Amino acid sequence: MRVRLKGLNSITKTLADGSERTYWYAWKGGPPLRGKPGTPEFIASYNEAVARKIEPPRGSLLSLLLAYQASEDFSSLAEATRRGYVALIKRIETEFSDFPLSGLTDRRSRGVFMA
Repeated sequence: MRVRLKGLNSITKTLADGSERTYWYAWKGGPPLRGKPGTPEFIASYNEAVARKIEPPRGSLLSLLLAYQASEDFSSLAEATRRGYVALIKRIETEFSDFPLSGLTDRRSRGVFMA
């Protein structure tokens, strides 16, 4: 089965002995990938690189929302409840994803959320 990996970047270098070697990266300027293209090791290293790229910034409301959605408490909810929560969480993410967690203790933040 053929799998397309988005954003792959390859660089071919001529080594000191005159042979050529191709180096693979997850994207331009991204981390180098292990293994040869098409091997399970290569695909696993690509998936690891992509997972690290989209990690939310620590200390923001987005990190808290994503952690809740990955928790056992969320996955144990009924399907209809999860769908409803996800819709509400997406609305919160669009407006407050970069809100610092330290701001949640301020009493004035409650008014911002309610508005």
